[in-house]
Amino acid sequence: MPAVGRAPETSRALSLVRRAVRSAGFDVIRYDATHFAHLRRRELLDRHGITVVLDVGANVGEYVTRDLREACYQGRIVSFEPHEDAFRELERLSAADPRWEIRRQALGAEPSRSRLNIAGNWGSSSLLTMGERQLLAAPEARYEGVEEIEVVPLDTIRDELLSPADRVYLKADVQGFELKVLEGASTTLDQVRALELELSLLPLYDEAPTITDVLARVDAAGFNLLSLETGFRDPVTGQLLQVDGLFERRP
Repeated sequence: MPAVGRAPETSRALSLVRRAVRSAGFDVIRYDATHFAHLRRRELLDRHGITVVLDVGANVGEYVTRDLREACYQGRIVSFEPHEDAFRELERLSAADPRWEIRRQALGAEPSRSRLNIAGNWGSSSLLTMGERQLLAAPEARYEGVEEIEVVPLDTIRDELLSPADRVYLKADVQGFELKVLEGASTTLDQVRALELELSLLPLYDEAPTITDVLARVDAAGFNLLSLETGFRDPVTGQLLQVDGLFERRP
């Protein structure tokens, strides 16, 4: 009961604080990690004059609709998604967006026909074998099938996608295949001004790199770490398992 009596006082105090802060030209808003991640991404896109975003591991397009278009990026996007059902959803979403191209391919280090393990939640599908730690944290992600897919190095299709003047933002959310994507993009990286990569704090897929491996590779490629954004947590223990890293090319 005492808490009920405090609520109006708390509300009045917050109103007074907002009024005082606004009089100084600022504002007070509820903290939202996603909102601030959008702001950092938008700043990165603007600062580097990005002309095309390569969205590798697009799943059903939530990154484009939620993280790019809502962040006011209206430029060109190329999304890569090898899973047939997810690709069909991409086709539906992208149909009304003339600056959004989709390709049913996976990116890797070498051209091949490979087997994609299809997860129950789709987003955890991978070319790698899922580890026990991932299954403990997300049992709904257990593999339910396999599809044969095309894997291509980004460098081999670079001329189809980019002009020499393009300034590229490369995002890869590929469930442990991030270093393979970078390995197949060694030439294309010359045009990349910013990177967004999923980073695992613990091994979640067999033979997948962890955050230290990826940070070392990205640093050697000439990029600085700009920000780490909260990603995937174990819903039971609260342990942070993955983060999203934002990187920009060193001057």
